[in-house]
Amino acid sequence: MLKPVRLYLPLVLLSFPWLVTPLVTQLPRPLTPLLSILPLLLFGVALVLAAGFKRTRLALATTHLGFCTLLLSPLVHTGLDRPDAYVLHTLLGITLCLVQGWVLLQRDSSLFCRRGLITLTVTVTPYLILAFFWLRPGALTPLLIQFHPLLLEQLQPQLLLSKGVGWLAMPVLAFSLLLTLTRRTADEVALFGALLALLAAMACLNHPTQGALLLLVAPLLLGQAVVSHIYAMAFIDPLTGVPARRALEYRLASLGRHYGIAMLDIDHFKDFNDRYGHDVGDQVLRMVATQLKQVDAGGRLYRYGGEEFTIVFSGQQRDAMAAALEAVRERVAHYPMQVRSAQRPRDDTRGQRSRQGSRGQKQVQVTISIGLAWSEADARPSTVLQRADKALYRAKRSGRNRLAVDGQDPRQQRRTA
Repeated sequence: MLKPVRLYLPLVLLSFPWLVTPLVTQLPRPLTPLLSILPLLLFGVALVLAAGFKRTRLALATTHLGFCTLLLSPLVHTGLDRPDAYVLHTLLGITLCLVQGWVLLQRDSSLFCRRGLITLTVTVTPYLILAFFWLRPGALTPLLIQFHPLLLEQLQPQLLLSKGVGWLAMPVLAFSLLLTLTRRTADEVALFGALLALLAAMACLNHPTQGALLLLVAPLLLGQAVVSHIYAMAFIDPLTGVPARRALEYRLASLGRHYGIAMLDIDHFKDFNDRYGHDVGDQVLRMVATQLKQVDAGGRLYRYGGEEFTIVFSGQQRDAMAAALEAVRERVAHYPMQVRSAQRPRDDTRGQRSRQGSRGQKQVQVTISIGLAWSEADARPSTVLQRADKALYRAKRSGRNRLAVDGQDPRQQRRTA
């Protein structure tokens, strides 16, 4: 899942060509050809990463958008004055929209199985056909007299995109935007933004520098989506969606002088797995993680491993840390946790309605125990983490469902004073 601000990334990158055009026009002439080669190099890097990490839809999109960019590159500098150039430009627009719609319907699977090879063949064949006729001078020109009038009229006098291509692109863009808003993943953002960038580049071919810069946006978006996936694989726990232990290790290495670390453990978690099965255990882990993410006092949640979580606080407000942990402990203890069926929807809103309409289901109580420690002079984060872990076991030995503090509780110190 993505934060809403990241959904605006395509719009931010699409404004990039207009911002840097004055700077690019001042580049030395020997560097100008690099602007045509750079998009293809970026497409190659994105393709290798997408295929290597089994992001099939991104690999297909990178392949077909790369072919489209390869055929568009000569037109950026020569323009559409020649009839065969105009025909190629129009057919590329139609092919771009149709193939992108085909890619949006695909799902991630191996590219090297029978289905994957068939899908790849369907994706690249239209571009190979266009390249074959483009390399034969004059072969595309006779098609011009057979074009529908909508393919001969421009959307606007300043735009080179025909009305026919514009009308064809609208439903594909709408479908891609719908997937972006509903799925909210980096893949959908990249696919929507890449299509928008290629269409904008085709419309701005009468401005060579802007057109060349717009061709850079698509591979940048696709590469960023693959990098986001790699980051999630390395640093995000797939079950709960919170940062994993490796992310915690990086955070501990960059802490300042004043901080607090809390270790949290789900009480009797093994009993949940033994009695209800591992599916219910996973439900418990997701529920606890959802509640713990709402911790106050600037705490950041990490999954330490198994049924253990870690919250790292920055600053020196010790009483605020303890109060925030008590609040999340009570929130978990009072949460109406019901044993869900296997068909229970993953969406939170639909799941809440399902829970409200199933009063007869088994309801269980989940509690957590917490150990809190804070930094002292010359104390390493690993040492503070160990003290928090010892405080956690002290909380469990004291009866569970409680907070134990390494040293005297700051709230108790305040009451004593």
